[in-house]
Amino acid sequence: MPAWFYNLHVITALFLIYAVFGFIGFIAYKLNQKYFKIENPSTIITVAQQTSITFGTLFIAFWIALNWQTLDNLSLDSKSEAQAILDLYSSTHAINQEPQATSVRKAIDTYLNSIVNEEYKSLEQGQLNQHSGELFNQLKVAVYHLPAKTLEEKITYYHITTSLNALVDFRFKRLDYVNGQMNGVLLVFFVVLLAIICFWSACINNHNRKLSILVLCSQYFIILSSSWLILEIDRPFQGYFKVDNSAFIQIQQQINQLHY
Repeated sequence: MPAWFYNLHVITALFLIYAVFGFIGFIAYKLNQKYFKIENPSTIITVAQQTSITFGTLFIAFWIALNWQTLDNLSLDSKSEAQAILDLYSSTHAINQEPQATSVRKAIDTYLNSIVNEEYKSLEQGQLNQHSGELFNQLKVAVYHLPAKTLEEKITYYHITTSLNALVDFRFKRLDYVNGQMNGVLLVFFVVLLAIICFWSACINNHNRKLSILVLCSQYFIILSSSWLILEIDRPFQGYFKVDNSAFIQIQQQINQLHY
């Protein structure tokens, strides 16, 4: 979904979903009253309703469970990445030559500050921050330029590069979540599935109009609210349910305390 959808208020986003798919249901209800009831194909319509609702319910339940797990995984990966930054910073104290140690620490501070103040603002818009990526590359260059001539320097270099490699892995894992999984063909399939469910659900052959509207509204409330939840969690950096930069802020505070 586009970034503006996740910037909408919860009520506004829900209303938008209800309005779009409710209109599809309204069209189906009118078609059913005008055309479908002429031949009384109640059995065929019932099969279509049961098939679409059953398959749609299973699909929605599966994606809610999967996306909620994705949200938990991102939270864990963010904490692990933040801890990797702290481990890398702590490893710099083993560097004997102070100019090189200061250079690496400065690169870590600059990179961490960019994550907290810049990168997450871009992620909330569904975009990667190029400046943070450049600062991360500068951090890697600063580490790779550390001396590794003596045995002690080689051991120190090994520990620091190990921490850096762990940081690289966690960073790439975290940024892989930015585009979500519900996009492209899968998003089109999801929207079409919702449209089919709403269409056939509205084909009710019941003379009690109030009861029909009550049933439709209750079904739509469950299905479309669940769909909104799926879309929200699918982009874990955006929307109402999101993983923020709190883990990196905590590590930044700990590193600042080490300066004093």
